[in-house]
Amino acid sequence: MIVGVLVELSNKKVDRIFDYEVDEELKDNIKLGIRVEVPFGNRILEGFILEIKDSTNISKLKKVIRIVDQDIVLNEELLNLGKIIKKKTLATLISCYQIMLPKALKAKKNNSINKKYDIYYSLNLEKDYQTKSLPQQKIIDLLKSEGKVKRSSLLDISPSSVKTLLKNNVLIEERLEHYRLNYKNKSDSLKVLSPDQQKVVSQVNLSSEDTYLLYGVTGSGKTEVYIKLIDKVLKMNKTAIMLVPEISLTPQMVNRFEEVFGQKIAALHSALSEGEKYDEWRRINRGEVSIVIGARSAIFAPLNNLGIIIIDEEHSDSYKQDNNPRYSAKEVALLRCKYHHIPLILGSATPSLESFARACKNVYKLLTLPNRINGKHLPNVDIIDMNTQIKRGVNNYFSTDLIKAIDEVLNRGEQVILLLNRRGYASFVTCKNCG
Repeated sequence: MIVGVLVELSNKKVDRIFDYEVDEELKDNIKLGIRVEVPFGNRILEGFILEIKDSTNISKLKKVIRIVDQDIVLNEELLNLGKIIKKKTLATLISCYQIMLPKALKAKKNNSINKKYDIYYSLNLEKDYQTKSLPQQKIIDLLKSEGKVKRSSLLDISPSSVKTLLKNNVLIEERLEHYRLNYKNKSDSLKVLSPDQQKVVSQVNLSSEDTYLLYGVTGSGKTEVYIKLIDKVLKMNKTAIMLVPEISLTPQMVNRFEEVFGQKIAALHSALSEGEKYDEWRRINRGEVSIVIGARSAIFAPLNNLGIIIIDEEHSDSYKQDNNPRYSAKEVALLRCKYHHIPLILGSATPSLESFARACKNVYKLLTLPNRINGKHLPNVDIIDMNTQIKRGVNNYFSTDLIKAIDEVLNRGEQVILLLNRRGYASFVTCKNCG
């Protein structure tokens, strides 16, 4: 058996597949998308298996040293996706694959990110043991009723008794892996949707590859529309990806989804530790979750049987990666939706010009939520042209309208917030004579 391996070196000169021979004892565990350890020059490197074949034109081949993964790390979809991103961004193929994986799965010496385990004890039913103390009997009675108990709980009863029972083979020790993040069980149901929200949900065809622009004013209830659509997808035994632009928005989104979907969710964003990201990625890869919520990189979540992808605040620049490979999460989402034949929902109260133009030309399907859920009106917004203010002789950074409005608010004993779009510098100079 011959395998084509892409080694983990982000260098244009070695950005290709190298053939290696596989020994007989490793053949049964060889799969596309797993990592192997191979000799490369005078070094030993990790790489991804991208090809499996019976023959090669190369006469003398080096051999695969060992298989790193038991499970597939990059499935067929992600392998193809990486090749497309390489063509679009002109980055190396290995860098396109590396952005899809947590740091714990990247080849590094002295990688300190490991799985964490809890030790559990159960009774050895083949052992007939006469207890010699009250704590020992208490431990045995607990195990008889519970079946399997965490080590710490038995140590609370009596460490010496645990040691004695282990020595006499009365206890069976078992190490069980646990995840660093815990999610609560479902605690809330779906909210009753408004007529506007119901209309939007009914207009989305979950069997199509259509892209929808959900143009909803602030406070119109876009999140509950997302939740209802995902609930429908889950009932079809499919999965969902939900992207949000900022880490600050992720916890509140996760909390709301956790209330409705409980432990079916996983989160992927930069606020997590590397160990937490590793755990979340493994939960997703193992098919233990149905919904992934996160920032830009969550678009590469290895979910199978995707049913919908939703991108909230689609106008945000944070969906574009500013270092190699310079991908756009929106473009990757379109590629994944095409692969799975599923819809993409782009939501925003202030859509990007290109998305709104596409919606106006029927390239995207436009959905609207024109009213706020609580029935309140949106605040009035006045745009002040500072050029006209300067011509009137206002030699100030604040317009007369703004100063007047601030005075009125302060006289009522209320407060004011001023937001500055830039800090520390200005990209232009305004002439105070002509504006």
